[in-house]
Amino acid sequence: MSRFQWLAEVRLMLEHYRLYWLNFLSGMLADVLFFYAILIGLKSVTKTSLPDIDLGSLLALYGVFQFTGALWRTFASNILNESLLGTIEHLSLARGGLLTQLTVRAFVLGLNGGLYAAVVLLVLYWVSGISLQPSWWWPLGVLAFLPINFGLAFLMGSLGLFFRRVDSLFVVLNFILLPYFLSLTQWQPHMAYLPFAPGAHLVRLGLTGGDFDWGIFLLALFQGLSLLAAGFLAMAYMYRMVRRRGTFGRY
Repeated sequence: MSRFQWLAEVRLMLEHYRLYWLNFLSGMLADVLFFYAILIGLKSVTKTSLPDIDLGSLLALYGVFQFTGALWRTFASNILNESLLGTIEHLSLARGGLLTQLTVRAFVLGLNGGLYAAVVLLVLYWVSGISLQPSWWWPLGVLAFLPINFGLAFLMGSLGLFFRRVDSLFVVLNFILLPYFLSLTQWQPHMAYLPFAPGAHLVRLGLTGGDFDWGIFLLALFQGLSLLAAGFLAMAYMYRMVRRRGTFGRY
């Protein structure tokens, strides 16, 4: 895997920003307004003032949701578009094969998702006045949360590779993940064993001045590496299946 492959993917990402900047800004505006809609909804449902709600944790977990969505949704949609256009066959013929090329793309999209979530958090921090208190160790929380997101991206990508039209499933999953992540503001010890929960909780602690928890960190890594392995296996299996069925033809 040469550095030129990485540079090519980074350049592709930057070209997307240059060509589709209006779509990028519109999406960011929508995400900012969506957070305000969540605040208004919480105030109406709970009948309490906003200061009674842990807004720092809410904002941090909203950033976690944005990062997760930006990674797996973009990656899966990318595979979906490549398979519909037939250009995914070109990736299969490139150096290292399909899995290598998709791994490079996933890491670059992870960088893209991290930058996007950071920009959204900075905009919300600036316009809302909600304060965050990042601890020195917050990058460790993000590091522990990365593998499980890559695993989800490969799992959803494998479904897109096989079924091709799964946009509605992506929408459903996105709406499930939002309240799921936001519910972690009311953290309970048993939540540590739920999917995505330890990593998301660790990121929340890191961004709100909490103490580092080795147990949660190791559990997040275990969950993440397990799902990442499952994602790689699912992608390899689905790719082999669609080739046998002649969906992509034979080389």
